[in-house]
Amino acid sequence: MVIILPIERNGRIMSSLKLCRLISDGAVLQRRKSIHIWGWDEAGMQVTIKLENDITTAMCDASGRFDAYLPARESGGPYKLVVVDDKGEKVIVENILVGLVWLCTGQSNMELPLARTKDQYPEVVASDENDRIRTFKIVEETCYTGPYEELNTGSWVSVGRDTIMNLSATGYFFGKHLQELTGQPIGLINASLGGSRIYSWMSKEMLEGYDDLLEIAGHYADSSFVEGQIKKNIENGDKWRGDLYKADKGISEKWHEDKLDISGWTDHKVPGFFKGTELDGFIGAVWFRREFDLPKELAGKQARLFMGTMVDSDIIYVNGQKVGETGYQYPPRKYDIPKGLTREKKNTIAIRLTVETGMGRFTENKELKIFNKDAAVYLDGIWKCKVGATAKEIPATDFINWKPTGLYNAMTAPCHNFPIDGVIWYQGESNVEDGYDYADFTERMVGGYRKAWKEENLPFIAVQLPNFVIDQLPRTDDWGQFRLTQNKILDMPMTGLVVTMGLGEDNDLHPVVKEPVGERLALWAAHLKYGYNGEYTGPIATSVLMDNGEITVNLTHANGLTVQDAGKGLELQDFYVIDINGKRKKAKARLQDGTVVVDSPFDEGKAKRLCWLSENTYHGGLITNSTGIPMSPFDLAIE
Repeated sequence: MVIILPIERNGRIMSSLKLCRLISDGAVLQRRKSIHIWGWDEAGMQVTIKLENDITTAMCDASGRFDAYLPARESGGPYKLVVVDDKGEKVIVENILVGLVWLCTGQSNMELPLARTKDQYPEVVASDENDRIRTFKIVEETCYTGPYEELNTGSWVSVGRDTIMNLSATGYFFGKHLQELTGQPIGLINASLGGSRIYSWMSKEMLEGYDDLLEIAGHYADSSFVEGQIKKNIENGDKWRGDLYKADKGISEKWHEDKLDISGWTDHKVPGFFKGTELDGFIGAVWFRREFDLPKELAGKQARLFMGTMVDSDIIYVNGQKVGETGYQYPPRKYDIPKGLTREKKNTIAIRLTVETGMGRFTENKELKIFNKDAAVYLDGIWKCKVGATAKEIPATDFINWKPTGLYNAMTAPCHNFPIDGVIWYQGESNVEDGYDYADFTERMVGGYRKAWKEENLPFIAVQLPNFVIDQLPRTDDWGQFRLTQNKILDMPMTGLVVTMGLGEDNDLHPVVKEPVGERLALWAAHLKYGYNGEYTGPIATSVLMDNGEITVNLTHANGLTVQDAGKGLELQDFYVIDINGKRKKAKARLQDGTVVVDSPFDEGKAKRLCWLSENTYHGGLITNSTGIPMSPFDLAIE
């Protein structure tokens, strides 16, 4: 741990010497860049900093801050850092490594912990330990009055059995594969928050000209206003849920109990949307029950219950005993059934589902089952349901942490003094239909981060949104067009874009297949920064030419071109031609001699543009190269 050795003065223990949180036990410092050590002490105090054989001094300014710089180092360690002031106070930081440091930032798919992917990667979460991959997780916090000088949270932890479940899955797999490619120690600073907008992670200066967003930030700079909004959120939510609970006949009549007469309950197919059923538009608490038998391999044994995802919150009982609950729609319902709870015949499962806005569902194409290693019983089919209580729509929540500049000020700005090698960015779901120019935001953000870290070509690698459909209804979110907007990041130097089509889940905003995302980020990082000569991206369309009714797509990164079946067939289904009048027609396409050839549905001279993967999901095979990474979606003028 960090050791602070105080001195005694006039009978009192005094300790004013302090280092920033990022320079603490287990820190990873950036290799080949001047090592910046900063902290605070009494104004005018001189401090001496020693890292192995490198020594320097610094004076505290009028505010008590000191900044010191040690020579750059190659990767190595562990080292010990010693900082001492003129009074004899000393701070010792142990177990420092020098290696490659990256900022991992964005919204929920960057924040998503390995705990949510443990069924996808059981061998990883069960056994992986690596002291040469370390992360620094900053707890969500906002500030609207201006950037913080210092972080209020965070500490360095290495990958181990006690820590791995809490690590960002995308970040961890990025670090793992980057280490495999470079052989270096890896430090990951995780500044991410589910639901956050891109402008939440941008400074006031980066948003100059977006007066409406800056006005919002100004409102939330009023602490009394924010306190009032927080109080209102809590009171509104608690009252709505409390009133519903009191009114719910399922609670008062104990509909969760094992033995219950449900002869008057209604049939309901599970899974499925409530839309188009007797529960269309329903808001309130509704109960579902089903009887099921178990084979001897499962009866009375410890087991797991998978119920997919639901909208919005649930409590689930098996044979009258609660086995789990989840407070919002996104997490998969994966609950443990203890030994001795079940039996072979006439088990019951009861679910109290709370629907907040009239969009209730049991998500389709999710496995609903009770299982262990020996057997499984599936629970999809006809259930019985009964309304416990109805309610008006829950009052809207003011998501205070998502407003412009707030996350940047509190979580990102304090990291600017800490040298890094680059940024990985997984965000966009919350900006798809917000009406702002995401490409402009991205350009401003990349430029702003490079300015803040004082590195003109700081690598910045984004993750393109994957295939996704379900939560876009009844809205009309256009993820296809948004991916084309994300493509524009590659117009800037030293940027990358990870294509994830085929890695998503059409029915889940948070796909659990995260290792390929991390691996593709690492390939881009190795290419941009570390001299990697191998292939690092899928095919990229550069131009389209039309001749005699055929459109040829010219590609780069086309070695080993093939059509990959990602579960939707090998036929190419997602090419469209747009004519001079804006009419759009589907077109047949094929691979031919290392390129893509498309049969135009329009006569010569009328075809204007060709696009691929311009919709929310894909419908056929994906065009890949030797890496297995799909070709990026495109929309190009026909020449």
